[in-house]
Amino acid sequence: MAPRGEPTMIIIGGDQLALSTAQELSLLPGQRVVVLWPADPDFERAVEGVGAVFVPGRPESGEGLEAAGVKDASTILALSRDDQLNLRAALRARDANAKIRIVLRQFNRTLATKIEQNLSNCSVLSLAWHSAATYAAVALDRSCFRGVQFPEPDGPLTGFATRIADRDDIAGNSIAEAERILSLRVVAVNGATDIKLNETIAPGARLVVYGELDSLLASAPRQVPTERNPPLWRRLRGALRHRRSRLRHIDPIVGAFAAAALGLFALGTWHFRDSFGTGWLIAAYFVVTTMTTTGFGDIHPNHQDTLDVVMAMTLMLLGTVFTGIFIAFLASRLTRVQWVRIQGLRPITRRGHIVICGAGSIGSGVIDLLLDFDKPLVVVEQQPDPTLVERARDRGFDLLTGDAGRDDTLDLCNLSAAHSLIALTNVDTLNLEIALGARVRSPSLPVVLRIAEATFAASIARHFEFETTFSVAALAGPVFAGLSRLPGARGRIAFDGQEFGIAEIVLAENGERQFPAGVIPLAVGSDGGDLLLIHDFAGLDAGARVLVLVVVAKVREDPGPFVALAEASAEAERAPAQTASSHQIGV
Repeated sequence: MAPRGEPTMIIIGGDQLALSTAQELSLLPGQRVVVLWPADPDFERAVEGVGAVFVPGRPESGEGLEAAGVKDASTILALSRDDQLNLRAALRARDANAKIRIVLRQFNRTLATKIEQNLSNCSVLSLAWHSAATYAAVALDRSCFRGVQFPEPDGPLTGFATRIADRDDIAGNSIAEAERILSLRVVAVNGATDIKLNETIAPGARLVVYGELDSLLASAPRQVPTERNPPLWRRLRGALRHRRSRLRHIDPIVGAFAAAALGLFALGTWHFRDSFGTGWLIAAYFVVTTMTTTGFGDIHPNHQDTLDVVMAMTLMLLGTVFTGIFIAFLASRLTRVQWVRIQGLRPITRRGHIVICGAGSIGSGVIDLLLDFDKPLVVVEQQPDPTLVERARDRGFDLLTGDAGRDDTLDLCNLSAAHSLIALTNVDTLNLEIALGARVRSPSLPVVLRIAEATFAASIARHFEFETTFSVAALAGPVFAGLSRLPGARGRIAFDGQEFGIAEIVLAENGERQFPAGVIPLAVGSDGGDLLLIHDFAGLDAGARVLVLVVVAKVREDPGPFVALAEASAEAERAPAQTASSHQIGV
């Protein structure tokens, strides 16, 4: 723990996100991290375990903030689940310390943008929207491991992915030629980021690339197709399993009545065949007309035979009961079918579609991003709001109202022909249940899982072999930690044993522009949403927005130069500057 005289960063929150952010900040030397939250012994031990200080108290109260050291603090990160509490605590901290930097967690993305525009030295992040980019990108391209929308807020969806030289027909080409073929920025080759454009790519080399999702999809490894013509024995086994599944769903009362009706029909047919001395068909004809009270009169029982009369009366009475039950059952089924169609539950016949289970805050963001791509969507939501229903009607995606954890709901989604599935409900175990159910129906289907807690997500990925399992807290923790110093922090990625921070910086007016070693430029964007891939900062005007990777190990070794870069970027963003135009930027 840093000594008391070091700069203080105050975190407000009592969940995994606050703990993850505290852990990230505690790894950087030269600062004191304090977590302010009502007394909770278990959470206090967890906070102290990551190297931070726990201060019990009400976050929105002046006493609690004063105990946390707000007057001398450099940053307050309000990360609780309550948007109003976050804003109240942040504004009260600004009252006590006019120079304090504010980092807010807000659910409403529109409100977050307006707060940033009207409150100085403040960064606001919508957790749902930030994580939605990764879920959408990975669902589109299973080799993608992180999604970023750049430039924000209306830039294209971009992502980081892996490529193998042999599979992508780029072995033997130079880095520059490979980038031209793929329309992607080659970030690393076999883990090395210090690469030259004229360097030749060896066969089998593992590349980490960055670019727009359209370009990533054009070079993505082909998804292993589902077996279209399985052997006869497998088809028979599947049909038998399907038949057993259907039988288990039959109402036992309806089944008993049906069995009784068939038994009565068989008994009556057998009796009147002997009584009339006719064939089976005529006897069956008489039994049907009697049970349904049709009574044409062309055939009638022997009124002198008591058994015939009793049997005919039994057929008429029980036949009336069975007919009434049948009509009631049929009317109920028709009503149910009509209700199901109104609700949107219907078999999906699309192919190559993406199934989204859960249309909450994150699911809505994923839907917005995926609608820009040529992939049909099937959204499963148990309680869709009118806005979602209207969007489904306007944008042409399928909306199924049902529980995605139920087998019959998943059966409607035609998973064997789907491109991928994303489980985004608010319940971790339900997401796992959906994923396991999808795997049974389509073992090769890519599944993207949302799990709240990072260690639980890692356990699920390890034990159930769901590689694309992402924790919202793990995705957002590094972002909030970065926002404490740099307004453009965008998260963190790891590959080949190295960690890299993702950041969006604004270039300051500096002739030489000496950047610290470990800063890797990726792309430059404009307010109009254009994206151009770059390898250096040459030719970029002041005010240009650049997406960069930063080697985390170098930041931890000597954070000074990177802090200076962050401060220069923040100052350049506050100052009016002309955004670089496309003719001034080289790819």
